[in-house]
Amino acid sequence: MAKVVVLDVDGTLMDTNYLHTEAWARAFEEVGHRVPRAWLHRQVGKGSDLLINEFVEDEETAERVDELHSEFYAELQEYGHPLPGAKELIPSLRKRGYEVWFVTSAKDEELEHHMSELEAENYISGVVNSSDVENSKPAPDIFELTLERVGASPDESVAVGDAIWDVEAADGAGIRTVAVLTGGAFSEQELREAGAVEVYRDCAALLDSAFPE
Repeated sequence: MAKVVVLDVDGTLMDTNYLHTEAWARAFEEVGHRVPRAWLHRQVGKGSDLLINEFVEDEETAERVDELHSEFYAELQEYGHPLPGAKELIPSLRKRGYEVWFVTSAKDEELEHHMSELEAENYISGVVNSSDVENSKPAPDIFELTLERVGASPDESVAVGDAIWDVEAADGAGIRTVAVLTGGAFSEQELREAGAVEVYRDCAALLDSAFPE
């Protein structure tokens, strides 16, 4: 019986994956490494260190790409808004007695924007950031730390994400994962093959399903 719901943010609750894709594209372009946006889109959701290393090996260049992504994303952030059903899902879960946690790689200023848009501050129990762990998604570290902080077992938890990286990371921690298609990079088949137990169009469909009951 689930007691804890662990929610990914970008692409699951917030319509920001394409903004991140554009910011990464501009960052790589700036350092002379033009990367097709389609390739970048499918990497969003991984830790930024792993994403960058897919395309750049030089450490100094990688650091510059990361800095530039933050700068470009800051310019685009205002266009990121809650996905269908996201604002309603969070208080619904809380009112039904579930603990709600966010797992995210968002930087502080990004998270502040997400919290404001989602009106979530009074409903979530905590946030675990990828900066809190040694290995980012698809490693299970961020979910393992969440379980540790909550004091719950994997069987008492369920995760929601939009990318195969979310599913693989949660599965590695023994947590069942439900996926949504709003991230845009992966098909229902790909998400199920990665280990998702169910796949929904968006958080609105998830809410209509009486998730997680």
